[in-house]
Amino acid sequence: MPLPGRRTLLGGLLAGAALSPSGPALAKLFAVGQRNAETFTLPNGLQAIVLPSRRAPIVTQVVVYKVGSADETFGRTGAAHFLEHMMFKGTDKVPSGEFSRIVSRNGGRDNAYTTFDSTGYHQTIAAERLDLVMRMEADRMTGVHITEREIVPERQVILEERRMRTDNVPASLLDEAVREQLYGRHKPYAMPVIGYVDDIKRLGVNDLAGFYRRHYAPNNAVLIVAGDTTTEQVRKLAERYYGPIASRKIEPRLRPSQGGTDLPQKVIRADARVVEPRWSRLWLAPSYKVGDTKYAYALQVLARLFGGTETSRLSRVLVEERKTALSAWASYGPSSLGLTSFDIGVHPAKSTSLNAVEEAVTGEMKKLLDGGVTAGEVERAQNQLLAAAIYSQDSLASGPRIYGTALSTGSTMADIDAWPQRISAVTPAEVLDAARHVWRDEGAVTALLTPAEGSR
Repeated sequence: MPLPGRRTLLGGLLAGAALSPSGPALAKLFAVGQRNAETFTLPNGLQAIVLPSRRAPIVTQVVVYKVGSADETFGRTGAAHFLEHMMFKGTDKVPSGEFSRIVSRNGGRDNAYTTFDSTGYHQTIAAERLDLVMRMEADRMTGVHITEREIVPERQVILEERRMRTDNVPASLLDEAVREQLYGRHKPYAMPVIGYVDDIKRLGVNDLAGFYRRHYAPNNAVLIVAGDTTTEQVRKLAERYYGPIASRKIEPRLRPSQGGTDLPQKVIRADARVVEPRWSRLWLAPSYKVGDTKYAYALQVLARLFGGTETSRLSRVLVEERKTALSAWASYGPSSLGLTSFDIGVHPAKSTSLNAVEEAVTGEMKKLLDGGVTAGEVERAQNQLLAAAIYSQDSLASGPRIYGTALSTGSTMADIDAWPQRISAVTPAEVLDAARHVWRDEGAVTALLTPAEGSR
């Protein structure tokens, strides 16, 4: 059997540093933060990543399935998230509800998450208990009980979760409406991860069991183990527990290459529950995989220097200098199987109107588009991004999440390995080109969150 491939999450950093104005300083920083990542693939197609760390005698196991809410169909939204809940409802070997109780009794903790493109299950536990959690996780890859008896009460749990996180939160309701405009109603990224209320009520045994059979298989999953272990230990356990599970035919994942029609749009939510107004604008943007992908790295630098920190342009001008905002930010996430968005948002100061905020933001955008960005700004943003990647290695949660997100959205180990170098290579001219490409009216939705008239 060939030796596992050996890579580093921060591999290529020295080469990247040479392309950055602060190469020597970056190289020193990178050397401190490197962590080896080793990978192998089982005959049934399960890809495994091992991130060894001897800092504490604990391990984190994460199994990420390459399926999320964007793989659902309109009218059956919420299936991925509902199934995540059902994965704790027991198998022939582990009774309903016992999975988490067993982890807890052994001094560990566990949880799960669903996103648009992936679903993950994770446990953190003493290193000598890795055998236990791997056995249980492999067991529920194919053996979960999906019955009407379990679905009925769990549906009420999910409906209450939606009420708490979405229906009772004006900002969440606004965000849901904005995504429908930005991506197009009934399209994958427009539908909420948790699902629409009517769909949650409609989902039954056949829906969830069918979703489970179609997507939960070793060749549609990534196993990531971080902590006090070795690749050979993980390989032996993975072969014992995941190895016997048969692979399945997985249908191709489809994402639209275009967003909503009739953009630009404005979405306003006036709600008596709103305490802090918000102005935001979202643009359709390329990801690593869809659209003009060449802009993905420059857009990360743009988001950081324009609104990614308290020292960025927006915060410095609107919050520090003019005192017109309580906070201001920009964000961009390229790890999407389809199109993504570039977002700018502001919480205005009490005496500032949303119209004044919009004028201030668009003014700062115009300054950037007309005057470009400096080499110093780009260098600072690059250093911040690279330092954040290094610091993420201190956590047994964030490191696996980076790999799980990347590998479930079409990126490869080589892409992860090359990320620091690609970020370091971004130039001021490329940042300006990326801003011009994305900051266009025909790809934007403006969102206003405000108290209802007479409510304040």
